[in-house]
Amino acid sequence: MRALLLFSFCLLLSVAAFAQTKKATPAKPSADAKAVEAAVVRFFDGMRASDSTMARSVLASNALLFSVGAGKDGQVLPRETPMDKFVQMIGQPHPQVLDERIWDVKVNIDGDLATLWCEYAFYVGDTFSHCGVDAFQLYRSPQGWKIFTITDTRRKENCDLKAAQAAKAKSNP
Repeated sequence: MRALLLFSFCLLLSVAAFAQTKKATPAKPSADAKAVEAAVVRFFDGMRASDSTMARSVLASNALLFSVGAGKDGQVLPRETPMDKFVQMIGQPHPQVLDERIWDVKVNIDGDLATLWCEYAFYVGDTFSHCGVDAFQLYRSPQGWKIFTITDTRRKENCDLKAAQAAKAKSNP
């Protein structure tokens, strides 16, 4: 009887030991993931600097820009902004910096295709405008990763402005 009790105790102890979970350590981003993020950051650096050449340097020649949201009629649809028009707007002098701050960046890559998903907050100077999520599609070109689609959501509520402030501090040490 004592042996059966001891065996049961050891079995229970071993099951409990296997049930313990090891704290996962985040994987380090690969060189490709860093290069994908760098292309997106370069696009936003170009926007902050009003440098359309810098912004265009990481765009595919046929890049598209969409926003997903409800129109005045309440219908949710992707709405396209012509990329050339957007890049021209970037290159215009602005009295205040157009500052898109990103955080919680996630990059997925399969061969020559990458997706970067992140949260963002958009500021004109120091004035908050809106926030949402950006989804970038990129491909590996001979010149490096190029953005061929940008899609975003836009809202003014439920925005993590503390994360946006931390993102600004991180990008401007």
